[in-house]
Amino acid sequence: MNAPVSVRRATTAWTIAVACGVAESALAVLRAASENALGSDVASQLAIRLPVFAIAGVLIFHFARGRRWARTSLTVMLSVLGLASMVVPAALEIAGGSTLIGALGGDGPFAWPFLLVRMIHIVGVVAATWLMFQPTANRHFTPEPTRV
Repeated sequence: MNAPVSVRRATTAWTIAVACGVAESALAVLRAASENALGSDVASQLAIRLPVFAIAGVLIFHFARGRRWARTSLTVMLSVLGLASMVVPAALEIAGGSTLIGALGGDGPFAWPFLLVRMIHIVGVVAATWLMFQPTANRHFTPEPTRV
């Protein structure tokens, strides 16, 4: 069975969101390098993020092929935990008086590019999550009853 438009669009949105995560990591490394701050902190962040991106890619691949477990995994790992890890700290910073760019982009020459990529990342996750639970997607992921 071919995947409905909602699933194909969700797959695209997930791919964009993960690509933005990769871009954010690259910007963070460039920022650290420009500040002569490449060290164990950057390495430990990459050691966490790179496997997450790889796992996300595998999940997106299987999601696009109609695997229910992949949809569930994407929901828990990226829609809930991943989105919370981006939004909650920023919301707390804003509540503490920080600006939006300060909370999401930081400061310095990489602030605006990071803010732009982070906003696209967040919108991608929200859009993908919404799309993968549309009625057509739900029907696609509902198992067919077994015949006796």
